[in-house]
Amino acid sequence: MKQTFRDRLQLLMKEDRPYTWARKVGIEKGLFQYYWQKGKIPTYENLLKIQNFSGCSLDWLLTGKAVDINQLENLPMLKETTPVYGEMNIKRARALEDVKSIYASRSERDIDLLEGVLERIILSKGKKRSVAKGK
Repeated sequence: MKQTFRDRLQLLMKEDRPYTWARKVGIEKGLFQYYWQKGKIPTYENLLKIQNFSGCSLDWLLTGKAVDINQLENLPMLKETTPVYGEMNIKRARALEDVKSIYASRSERDIDLLEGVLERIILSKGKKRSVAKGK
């Protein structure tokens, strides 16, 4: 089943009615009606309002595609605590935050443990790549 822009809006709204949700987001009812009923894509300004309110990425909002893990660190919008989309991206972002907090704690023991785990993961991925390449 092909997911439309309206389908993604519906996911973001959860239990809210469309115009109630639009008011919360800060989009005028008339404009939202144009997006909702005619399936039109909002202006950039209104897309940003949706992004800031819901915590979704613009990429997902416009295309339905999840964000690449390499982009997570630069995303300002991972706000929604119970997402209905992009679950893996949220988990990865939380894991990155956990790693940052361990480094910020300045506990030498924690940092040594973390670096050991990360080193093993990196080495195991390197071995898998070498095997895949026939080395």
